[in-house]
Amino acid sequence: MRMRQGRDGSNTIEKLSMNGQIDGLQVIKIGGRKFIGITHSGLAGKLNEDRYLIKDMQDNSVLIAVADGLGGGVCGDYAAEKIRKNFAGLKRVTKNNEQPELDQLVRQIDRAIYAEGQSIQDLAGTGSTVTGVLLRNGFAHWVHVGDSRLYFLRDEKLTQVTEDQTLARFLLQEGEITPDQMPTHYSRHIMDQCVGCGYSEPETGNLKFNTGDLLVLSTDGLHKQIPETTLIYILNAATGLKTKAKSLVKAALDAGGMDNITLVLVQG
Repeated sequence: MRMRQGRDGSNTIEKLSMNGQIDGLQVIKIGGRKFIGITHSGLAGKLNEDRYLIKDMQDNSVLIAVADGLGGGVCGDYAAEKIRKNFAGLKRVTKNNEQPELDQLVRQIDRAIYAEGQSIQDLAGTGSTVTGVLLRNGFAHWVHVGDSRLYFLRDEKLTQVTEDQTLARFLLQEGEITPDQMPTHYSRHIMDQCVGCGYSEPETGNLKFNTGDLLVLSTDGLHKQIPETTLIYILNAATGLKTKAKSLVKAALDAGGMDNITLVLVQG
């Protein structure tokens, strides 16, 4: 194992997994809350194209995010890292204007990645998902593109806050498939937009975040690998936040671990 200090001064515990990829686990306390960030490259021998961020905004707010790079290899890794860097570089978000400013940030990144893909051959077709949350004054303001997810747990009831921007969602809305077919339909793997497509239309919203509530941000290496019943069981177990995070990753690995797995958890 090794300790690496990030540019923001935070400490990340890292260990080498059996396939040589670096898997990271980060525990941060900000304003009395504990934040857990964890990422694993999975078992398919893939480069870890996922990224996550936990950023203290120094104004009694915290910015968290996950991104899942698309396009494979250098392309996906580049797009997800560009999102992480742009979110990390955000200096301030105007109070009472959180959702429009998060929306604008993602649209700017989208146009920048698209332009680079048009001019640099190795980056053609690159893109990424993003799900980000700004926690401020008892509210969680979120922005979302793609099929990463934001979940919300209150009183042992789990709610999927964001909707996957996929062909499956469109087919469901058109009545071409049923809700029961959606979790296993091939179209759930086909996104209709991403950050980097050049026409990204982020979805935004907010929710009240109370003491005892739990937020989970995840890339699809988790939620497309394990059933929601397993997710609910682990989140409601009488364990600490760090144990929950590690148990979720283990469940995804036990189910095959076919993709990178990344989570951010925060307890209200």
